[in-house]
Amino acid sequence: MKNKWLFLILLTCCAAGLTAQHDLFIVLDVSSSNGLTYSQEGGNERRVFAGTTVKSPGRLRLLQGVSATIVFEDIRTTLKGPAMYDLEQLGADIRSQNGSTFLSRFWSFISNAIKDTDTPQQVEQSHRRYLTNARAGISGFGSPSYGIEAPLYLTGLLTHPEVTFRWDSVAHPNGYRFELRQEGAAEPVLEAALSAEQLAIDLRQLRFEGSAPAYWQVTALQSDSSWLKTARLPVYFDQEALQAFDAELEADGDFQSLSEAVKPIYRLYELEEAGLFQAAYHTYAAQLQSDTPSAVDRQLFISFLLRMNTLEEAQTLIK
Repeated sequence: MKNKWLFLILLTCCAAGLTAQHDLFIVLDVSSSNGLTYSQEGGNERRVFAGTTVKSPGRLRLLQGVSATIVFEDIRTTLKGPAMYDLEQLGADIRSQNGSTFLSRFWSFISNAIKDTDTPQQVEQSHRRYLTNARAGISGFGSPSYGIEAPLYLTGLLTHPEVTFRWDSVAHPNGYRFELRQEGAAEPVLEAALSAEQLAIDLRQLRFEGSAPAYWQVTALQSDSSWLKTARLPVYFDQEALQAFDAELEADGDFQSLSEAVKPIYRLYELEEAGLFQAAYHTYAAQLQSDTPSAVDRQLFISFLLRMNTLEEAQTLIK
């Protein structure tokens, strides 16, 4: 999937005499790669690109015929050239608006997703915050009482049949026991003894009886006879669910109001809101494998992986 949107993180300061506070502006879309520049007092103008950070006092200039869509404090604003925008004044003007846009939760999602993913230190801090405020609907998810952890994107409704179940343990025992079982069933759908911390399977090859939910869990016996385990992680498999989701999304008024450049991001947001974590994971991964992945594609994927409790996988994307 090729991405055409451009992003810009702009940090500004509060009014003189107050303690400096950085304001976050994100440029979601620019109609021309040569049409947006930034300058500070006494300095030369320079073009700004995805991931660039600038601070006030400073100014943004848009050339004739150029437009840019920005998000600031959950409010979407369109800037049009030819014009020069003072960052301090721009922030004050946006704050003076009453209320937020009908897509404010989406814009907030974008802002929060990319602001803390620039360095390994920020990524680790973000991961700790997600664990502290874990929102997963799984008993014990992210809890230290479970010695083996698994990604949240391998829970809930699975729409891709070829699944690589992954897990991680600080103790790294010599072997693991994987079990996939339907609720109330006497025998598991699948069980396996493994030395690796992953298992690739095709859900189409397994036999599920009726509509009872299934759960997967990994356990390991340590040398001191104590047990490590994951939480019981619920999974459902419906290969057609993603088509139904996309059909409903295409008919959504909020989605239709967005530009073609922003629609793919909104789809990712809605996938996560709907609990289709595996589908979102595959979409993020496909973006990074495209011909022209952007820096923000990487930042959004990193933030997603942190919400899924996969710090090590997120760290592999840091450059």
